[in-house]
Amino acid sequence: MSRPAFTVLTAPIRSAPHRMYLQLRGIGRRILKPGTPGLTGSAYPGHYALVRSVVEGLRQTGADFNFNPASFSQLARVVYAPANEALLQAAALKRRGAVDYLVAGPTNALFVDDCDNILQMAEIDLVIVPSEWTINFYKEVPAVVRKSRVCPVGIDAGLWKPTGTKREPAAVVYWKSGDEAFCEEVEAIVRRCGLEPLRVTSRHGVHNIFTPADLRAMLDRSVVAVFLSTFETQGIALAEAWSMNVPTVVWDPQGDAEWRGRHFTSGSSAPYLTPATGIAARDTAGLEPAIRQALAGLAGFEPREWVLANMTDAICSRKLYELIRRESAAGRAGRAGQAG
Repeated sequence: MSRPAFTVLTAPIRSAPHRMYLQLRGIGRRILKPGTPGLTGSAYPGHYALVRSVVEGLRQTGADFNFNPASFSQLARVVYAPANEALLQAAALKRRGAVDYLVAGPTNALFVDDCDNILQMAEIDLVIVPSEWTINFYKEVPAVVRKSRVCPVGIDAGLWKPTGTKREPAAVVYWKSGDEAFCEEVEAIVRRCGLEPLRVTSRHGVHNIFTPADLRAMLDRSVVAVFLSTFETQGIALAEAWSMNVPTVVWDPQGDAEWRGRHFTSGSSAPYLTPATGIAARDTAGLEPAIRQALAGLAGFEPREWVLANMTDAICSRKLYELIRRESAAGRAGRAGQAG
């Protein structure tokens, strides 16, 4: 059986003895403790939103790939490893000649020196970044910048789809940055615009504060959404709102931002915002006129149409697949030429 064009690897491949041990342990668990739930993991190990979108998008487009193969014999010569444990294993395999081309990003590290400088490994040939401005995180290491290519992740437009129920005079307030007093100030602005604020609390790097079903239900009720975040590398939640056909008003200060104790200057709070999907305001004072402008021009927005044309799982995964095929072919041809 021939190997696929490339492998998406987000969980390390275990040796045959280790796989046998896990299988026997599962059998023993079922014998000794019948009825006890088994040890199950995520269907998409790693950064769930990214891995789910990439894998499902590749499946939808019929791409020649495999996902977390069970054995080393099934591993492709080109490997995309957006999770660190898998990336370290793939780098070791490349040093041994079992992998020809190695792709990382965008969820392995935010800063170029994060996670023991993992993105600076010489074995990495290509680094996927979610938007143009995030390449700034690597500017201190030009070699990583030269390897970086932009490719955003998609969303499930079939899941994030309006039900068709009548919209209410309400606005989701997606609170990701700033203190509660700031959020309450924005909610007061929303009320002055004649809308009921529906608060969704989020935080950078935290994914379990609210459920996707709750967010979908609130977006389905709302005519607009107001996003409060000091920075977004892509803004998946924004795309989810757009897919629900909800235009967004985005607080986009492009100033001081913080990630796990490190401060930097944000390049954007909405890298993919367009006139079809919403409006941005640089400060709090600009939010009220921006909301009023959005309400006055609701008919002019086409957020869901924009997502369907630009940011579905299939569209983004196809771009990723084509990018990796193109870059890996060029990279291997270049090395072959140098060897000759």
